[in-house]
Amino acid sequence: MFLIDYIQKIQNKPRCVRIKYLWASVSICMLLVISIWTFSLKHSLSLEEGKNSAIINDENVSLKKAFEANIGAFFEGKSESIDNKKEIETEIINNIETEKETERVKPARLPISK
Repeated sequence: MFLIDYIQKIQNKPRCVRIKYLWASVSICMLLVISIWTFSLKHSLSLEEGKNSAIINDENVSLKKAFEANIGAFFEGKSESIDNKKEIETEIINNIETEKETERVKPARLPISK
């Protein structure tokens, strides 16, 4: 039981050493999580780029534009970013309105209990 012995050794060390072990393990776990997330994001974006532009959902494109506009606000002037945000917001609203018009579904009737 190597792991249990190792944990007991750590428990017998002073508090400041145990806190260092804690932050080191937290840092390693977060690095692992972030690296897995970035690799999966790269993979999903490469799959999306490989598809035809007609297949890509308009909602994903508008969300991507909105995300780029918000991130671009940190790097551009405020007046440019505000104009970009307004344009993207109007595009998103137009997309939502067209989706609502095309996806009208009749309400289902509930069974009447006796």
